[in-house]
Amino acid sequence: ATPFSHAEWAHSNLEKYRRSEEARQRSEAIRNETIRVVEDRQIKTNRSQNEASHKLNDRARDITTWKKDLEREVGALVKETEELRITRRELEHAIAQAKRPEEVVNHCVSAREYRIGIDNVTDAVQIALTEEMKEIKRIQQAMSQHHDDIEGQILKNESVAEQLKVDLRQKARALDIDQTCFSLDNTSHEMKVHPGVHKAELTVSSPESWTKFSDKNIEDSNNARTASAELRGNVDGLLSSACTELMTAWSVSNRSFKERVMETEETQGLLSKNLLETSKELEDLGDHIRILKKALDEKRPPLKVAETRLALRTHRPILEACDDSPQGKLVDEVVEINDSINILTQKLSDAESARAQLLKAKAELREDLRVKETSLTIDRVNCLGPRLRFPYNQRCSNKCFYKWCFNIASFTMNREAGGLHLADTDLRQ
Repeated sequence: ATPFSHAEWAHSNLEKYRRSEEARQRSEAIRNETIRVVEDRQIKTNRSQNEASHKLNDRARDITTWKKDLEREVGALVKETEELRITRRELEHAIAQAKRPEEVVNHCVSAREYRIGIDNVTDAVQIALTEEMKEIKRIQQAMSQHHDDIEGQILKNESVAEQLKVDLRQKARALDIDQTCFSLDNTSHEMKVHPGVHKAELTVSSPESWTKFSDKNIEDSNNARTASAELRGNVDGLLSSACTELMTAWSVSNRSFKERVMETEETQGLLSKNLLETSKELEDLGDHIRILKKALDEKRPPLKVAETRLALRTHRPILEACDDSPQGKLVDEVVEINDSINILTQKLSDAESARAQLLKAKAELREDLRVKETSLTIDRVNCLGPRLRFPYNQRCSNKCFYKWCFNIASFTMNREAGGLHLADTDLRQ
């Protein structure tokens, strides 16, 4: 007996036909869906790739724009820093040159310490020199402070410039990468599979923080350039005002020297006149003393005669020793001559005392003249001599074009244009 009937055989065939039909229909449906999916995914892939390319291109343009801004800012900051270095050299030259007036003032102060006697006084010159030294020290301190500020600002500029350059290098590298990415297409040979790369955390910033970072670098550079330019302006102003203030202090001291020299010369003239009059009076008094001595010598013979007569008359006999007229006259004569001798002796003593006073006064006048001559030598020769050449000594050379020396030259030319030579302006006033 067979295991299956004809009906079962027929049913089995029909079922196979049916399942085959269903499989073909499902396969056809899958083929149709696949074609649609493939076409749709290809469209999406192309669109996504185009969008990525556009975004890469846009990003490259953004980076290029920032790169140009950074390059422009780096150039501006480097230029500003170089100008600040030039200003630093200007200031260092001025600091070196400002030591010259200090040396002149110290020379004058040291020279005036050798004044002697009553002339070693705190006069207007000493006060002017003290004020001039204060002005010099103030200017030097301001220059030193500005120099320190410049040193700090240069370091700040260099630090900001380096930050800009780092940002610029990073932008250049990113631009190169994105441009390479943009140039890639489906036919490029540089492509290969990187499984899981899209899942890796490869970003460290957002577009906002990326923009803020570069924007802050540019802002820091702008602030540094502004501070640097302001500092250069302050230094230029200092060099200009310091020149005027220094020359003003120099002029005041010179004027004080001139007035002191004139005062000392006037006093010297009066002392010489008094010395001449005192010497003349000593000569006259000497003649007077000789007259008195002669008068005293002339009184001695008459006194001897009168006293001798009186002595001889003491030997008259008893009753002949009469208080007669000759006796009274001789007594009066002796009294009168002694009185004259006493008066003349007192006058001689007074004359000798006056002569001693005159000799002392003459010695004092001579000493004071020596003191005045020393003071004049110090003030007129040792001090005013170097000071009158001071503006020209102040400029290091005729070919120097540093601002400090240029300001000195301009000051000199302006004073000369007024019809007065700078070196002897104050002496002509």
